[in-house]
Amino acid sequence: MRFSRRNLLQFVAGGLATTAVCGAAGISGARDLPRPPGALTEDAFLARCSRCLRCLDVCQPRAILPAHWGDGFRNVGTPVLVTQKCIRCMECIRTCPTGALSKIPKKEVRLGTVVIIKEVCLAWRNARRCDLCFRACTMKAVSMKDRRYPVLDVSKCDACGVCMRRCPEQGALVLTAEGAKRYEPRPERLIIRLDDRVGPYEVPPPSYGEWFVNRLRALAQRYGISG
Repeated sequence: MRFSRRNLLQFVAGGLATTAVCGAAGISGARDLPRPPGALTEDAFLARCSRCLRCLDVCQPRAILPAHWGDGFRNVGTPVLVTQKCIRCMECIRTCPTGALSKIPKKEVRLGTVVIIKEVCLAWRNARRCDLCFRACTMKAVSMKDRRYPVLDVSKCDACGVCMRRCPEQGALVLTAEGAKRYEPRPERLIIRLDDRVGPYEVPPPSYGEWFVNRLRALAQRYGISG
């Protein structure tokens, strides 16, 4: 087939149109997304992540979802964390085969920053006295101003989400990805095992038979397979 100048112009025009459409749909661009615990810095994470979604399959609270086209082309199929659902069971870190999730101990996990929305908070609206977030916080990151109004010290908060689960007013506490701890990749070396600092299981894992049956049930439920 002869490739004329007219063919070339049509090809270029088609490429520009496709780029414009993808850009309008948010496909060509990419943005940083909340990632599971232990995630490498974003560029390194995207390079290491194989999109196997094993982390999604083992996540019991269903706190991990796959990124879609609207999140940007390079993010498609990568794990995105719903931070307020994460219980830090560390299963996603244990199962990651590529090192995209660093095998860190639970005490190093920081998923972001909790923000108190004063316009929604019962105490700050003077709707009633409430100090449940103050009593729930194990990091002593919440103090009570004038013994009535909760104030958060972000330097102490590790975004564990306990305060959010205890809060009686939906939307009064919001967990943002800002301040989430990310890790630099270790230098590539041949025939060396990934540094594993996750630590022992908090709850002993089930036997292989129990694990296998539970995994099949979880996968069937997640992907809508009946029978």
